[in-house]
Parts: sequence; structure tokens; C-alpha cells
Amino acid sequence: MAPIQKLTPEVSAKIAAGEVIERPSSAIKELIENSLDAGATRISIELVEGGKAFIRIEDNGGGIPSTELPLAVESFSTSKISRVEDISRVGTLGFRGEALASIRAVSMLTIRSRRAGEEIGRELRFRAEALTADAPVVRNQGVEVTVENLFFNLPARKKFLRSPQSELRRIIAVIQGYALSFPETGFLLRESGRDILSYPPSSLRERVEIVLGGELFTSLIPLAYTLGRTTVHGYASQSDQTRANRYMQFYFVNRRYIKDRVLSHAVNQAYESLIPRDRFPAIVLFLDVPPDDVDVNVHPTKAEVRFRNEGEIHRLVLSAIAEALQRKVSSFAETVESVYRSIFPGPGAVAVPRRGEAGAGLPGSGAPWTGSAQEIGEGDRTFEFHETPLSLFGEETAKSLFTPGKLYWQLHQSFILIQIRGGMVIIDQHAAHERILFDRARVNLGGAKPVVQSLLFPATIELSPDEYERYEELTSVLASLGFEIEPFGIRSILVRGIPAVVQNWDDGRLLEEILGGEGRSGIDEFLKSYACRSAIKAGTKLASEEMESLTDQLFATDLPYTCPHGRPTMLRVSLGELERRFARTVSAKR
Repeated sequence: MAPIQKLTPEVSAKIAAGEVIERPSSAIKELIENSLDAGATRISIELVEGGKAFIRIEDNGGGIPSTELPLAVESFSTSKISRVEDISRVGTLGFRGEALASIRAVSMLTIRSRRAGEEIGRELRFRAEALTADAPVVRNQGVEVTVENLFFNLPARKKFLRSPQSELRRIIAVIQGYALSFPETGFLLRESGRDILSYPPSSLRERVEIVLGGELFTSLIPLAYTLGRTTVHGYASQSDQTRANRYMQFYFVNRRYIKDRVLSHAVNQAYESLIPRDRFPAIVLFLDVPPDDVDVNVHPTKAEVRFRNEGEIHRLVLSAIAEALQRKVSSFAETVESVYRSIFPGPGAVAVPRRGEAGAGLPGSGAPWTGSAQEIGEGDRTFEFHETPLSLFGEETAKSLFTPGKLYWQLHQSFILIQIRGGMVIIDQHAAHERILFDRARVNLGGAKPVVQSLLFPATIELSPDEYERYEELTSVLASLGFEIEPFGIRSILVRGIPAVVQNWDDGRLLEEILGGEGRSGIDEFLKSYACRSAIKAGTKLASEEMESLTDQLFATDLPYTCPHGRPTMLRVSLGELERRFARTVSAKR
């Protein structure tokens, strides 16, 4: 083992920089915080290659005095704290004095600044630690920072950066967070000369609407709750408006944009019995707490905080959301009751089911029953499967597998039971349809023409910036699958046609889910997401003909025994196993 030695300043600087600056979005976060602390009302960000090649951030804040500019890029140099006690009551976003020094250590940095009252500003240029230029500059009040060739001197870190599109998505998330926290500040984001985001100064309500989108905003419920010196406010989505991921969840503590397990858990618990486990509410949650009740110095990037009383904060957030949701439900119940009363006035009116009355309105509950005997959810909708029935094992083998005049049964509207020679097969209808759609999608990408179902009324869908970027990446893939889409405004698309095999269009929600889903590591992952969300769901009633067609198409795929995610599509239960389970003697050969 080598002897212990003190690291050189160059090595120490790079290690420290790696803790603070992990990727382009980390640098942008630190620089935006500096601009906001300086009182900027306008911040513009320009990028090339998702920030990997070029970042420029300019603000109209107070600026850095020319005489202090060299000190501003040194480690642990800051105007925001001076004593240990200041850390526990810091009121600014930044305070560690590491941001500019860390960025300088791993890039080619240029910083220009002019302080209010100065006639001439100053420009410094660096190549990592080395100063390459120091000159006066004529510019407006404020600071402009240019970061070029990030991690040029750390190839091991640079190779772990994602694609420009992936890095851009992370940057968009950072900008959206601070745009929500500081609605009075205007934000502009450009990538390679193209406007990506443009948020003019506005009220919080207007900023939430533009960031989350007008359609989602209409479903949000205001939050307002106070306990002692702590306040929660913001917006939360109704339980019927959820997303496929957590992209539309934003948490702020004293206006600091953070990720926090306590707040996230409280939100999850508030919605636990209201939404499916794989769905996520939209939330914009501001927590205002006394500075001495929260520690913001627990993470190098200040992305996490620690509360003095986590249990109290958890209960406060849970109560705020639960009360808002309860208020919305009560309002809806009152509306329903008033409608019923207007239709059935006076004595003998139909009893309105009350929340909390288990079985209200059901036969035998004491309330008149006016419904039909038809099962709820049973409609005339059918699912068409157009492919010619084939079999993986060859025509003769396939025919010998099933008994003559084979019958299909559906169990709990989720599983298909088929009698075969020597036993039975149980098929998971959702997993089976996933496999069919996934294989068909791969064939379509190979050049086969998809069958398109034109929409009677073209759908206009407003996407988040992240979803729109994903749409632009996958335009050709979506067209190959059978989606007929065209841009329609800054972040909207017009859908004229969808693949005929899609069963869950849901007025465009399907497209939002597959564009906002987690499958972003490659085309196959995207196709898995598309197949999963497009397939028929558990709980969907199928006719016998539909079950037969689904089964035939499953056996026509190359891998009929598993869905694209690797789950089994079917189980085979032998007659011998059934006889053993019932403790019967083995039957004669059938």
C-alpha cells in the first residue's frame, strides 16, 4: 500500500467538483440559485448538446463587483454567510461558496459581470484552474456565465453522461422547479437556438398553469394548512387525474426546490386508497418552516434537507392534502345530492347514497333500486383481433392440442381458461395481448405497414416539455406504429389516427403515458411501455370469439410463453395434477 500523503490542490479541486457538479443540470441548478439570490427578475439559459458542449446563463441581478470577481470563483468564497451560526438560519438558496469554483475546475469557464453603479464590467476566462484572460467588458448589469466542454479534463465522469436529450430533460426539470418557486422571475431556455421554455413573470397560479399545462391545472385542488409556525400551501391533483410517473411532483422548502422522502411519503399516503399503485398524483407543494427547524446543509448539492421534527412535518402535509381531497369529495357529493333533489323532489324521492353508508343504494339496503340487472361495466364494446389464427408449433400440432369444439371461459374478467387434451391452460389476457402488440410493433418498425384507425374527431393533446421532447425523439417510431400526429402549437400535438390494435386510447391519455413513462433506455423499452399500456386490461370482459382470437394470435408470436417484461402469459394444469389434488385415483387414458 502506498504511503499516506496530502492530495494536491488540483486533485482535491476535482474531487470536490465531482460532489457538487454531477452533470449539466447540476451546474445549471447552482448558477440559477446564484442568479435568484442576486435578485434577478430575468434568467436566460442557452444550451448546445443538452449542456454537455455549451451552457450560458445570463441574469439581470445585482451583479458581482469587479474587484470581487476573482474571489467569487475560489472555493468557499461567499457573501451569504460569515459565521457558523449563519448556517442554521440561512435565508438564501446558496451559501457554501463552492458552485463557481467547482464548475471552473471541470470546464472552460467564462464569467462576465457588472455591478450596479459600475460603468465597466469585468471578464475572466479559465481553462480549469488556469486563468487565461482578464479584461474589462461593456455589458448590462448582472452576471453572465459560460460553461464549455464540461468534464473535458475528467473523461471518466464525462463518459457517464447520458444523451443530449436525456440531459436536456434533467435541465428542464430543474428550470421548471425554480420557475414554480419564483414565479415573479422570467425564465427562457434555448437549445441550439430553439426555444424550449419561455416563462414570463407571473403569479404563482399562472406559473403553475403554464408549467403543468392548462388541462391538468383545471383538475388541481388548492392546498392551505397551518400548524404553529409551519405552513403548507400549493396545489394537488384530484384522484382521477394521475400520471404514469412522478414528473409532475414538485416539493419546496422555504422556496428551495428539493427531493425529500418525508414529503413524498406523506403525499403517497394521502392518495394510498384513492389511486392505483402504479399511478402518481400531480403535486406542487410549498412548505414554509422556520429556518432553525430545517437543516439545509446535509447534501453537497443542497438537494436534500433534514427536518428537526420529521413526524410533525409528515402529519402536516398528510393532513393538508387529505383535507383538500375531502373538501373536494364533499363538494361533489353536495352537487350530486342537489341534482337528485331537483329530479326527484318531495316525499318518496330516490334516496341519495351517502359517503360512509356501506351498501347504500344496493338491493336490500333499504334504498329503492332503480338499476337494471346488467352488470356494471358490461357494454357493447368489443375488441377486434384481425390476424389469421396461426400456431407456433405447426398446424397439426396446434389442432391436436385443443379438444374438438373447445370452449373458453373467462375468470374474473382477467384470465382465460381453455380445456385442452389432458388438462387445461390458463392465460393472462393482459400479458398475452402485451406479447402480441410488442411483436406486432417490432414488425411495424421493420417496415410492415400498420393498420390505422382514423379518429372521428382529431385529438389535441398538450404535453409537458419533457413529453414533447420525447415525442420529437420518437416521431418516426410513432408513425411506424400507426400514430398519425402533427405538431400543433408550442407544446401541443394533433392526433388524427391511432393504431387499430390500441384498446386504451382514453382520449389521448395513452399517448401521454407512453411519452412520460420510465422506459427511456432504448426503443425496445419504449415498445414494452407502448404494448403494456395499449393492451386490454384485467377486468375487461371478452366474448368467446375474442378469447379464441387472442389465444390464436398469442401462439402465432415467436415467444408466446412470456410477456415482453418476462412475466408468464400462461399456465398449463394437467388432468393428472387435478386428480391428485382431489385425491382421486388416476383415470383411464383419455
